[in-house]
Amino acid sequence: MKKCMIAAVAAVVAAGAFAACNYNDPPTQPKTWAYTWKFTGKTTDGVLTKGTKGKAGNCNMGTPATAGGAVRAPASLKIQGYTAYCDVTCGSDDFEVLAECQEVFWQTKPHKVSLSGGVTTEVSNIIGKKAKQYEIAGLATFIGYADEPGMADQLKYELVFAGLGKYDLKNSRVSSASGNFAGTLEYPWYVSKTLCVYAGIWDCATITLIGEDDPVDSVAFGKWNVKFNKKAAKKLQNDKANNIYYAAKVPKWVIPYNLTNCQ
Repeated sequence: MKKCMIAAVAAVVAAGAFAACNYNDPPTQPKTWAYTWKFTGKTTDGVLTKGTKGKAGNCNMGTPATAGGAVRAPASLKIQGYTAYCDVTCGSDDFEVLAECQEVFWQTKPHKVSLSGGVTTEVSNIIGKKAKQYEIAGLATFIGYADEPGMADQLKYELVFAGLGKYDLKNSRVSSASGNFAGTLEYPWYVSKTLCVYAGIWDCATITLIGEDDPVDSVAFGKWNVKFNKKAAKKLQNDKANNIYYAAKVPKWVIPYNLTNCQ
């Protein structure tokens, strides 16, 4: 039962190599799982300061000072994507390898950004009196690549997520789960078509911007959910799509990183 549970989501969300799925290997017809993921909440983003005035000194005392540049400010966060996994038989040792996984993620807030990386699980258990409930906790790591001049691997999220959900005992898979996440953004940027700079923070003593040359981490937090995507799973299962990028509704501007085809 534990391995069936792992196959349902732990395997689905495991990061790593993307192995192909073989649908033409008798006598077993593999099952396919596809999931829709969403992370929504708050983070920070860079904004330009226009001669912002503050008070220098010991945090809140001193003489007025002026600073210029880009500073981080609160912003909305939205990350979404899909994962897919092909299994052979429930209880197979292949579930322990957690390698046959496809993932495609992107960010729409605060910027449109294609993401590499994905999600892995630390806790993945079937629970409840009738074995129809589920608990999950893990780590989501995303690296962002924006289609702007000079932008390259400039966003890195490390998010710890945890939640509860429903388990489909008949089909040996997780139906859905949801909960909260919190973590860090390695550093936010101010991004425009002509300028890309680190978003700094205010020095407590001088009220001048720091962190532009030596960036410091920021925050990211909110709610997340995952849900079985029956339509995408069916397309993969019936060989109507080569991979999750084509089986699901992925925006055309999203670049799928490290994604191989199911064959």
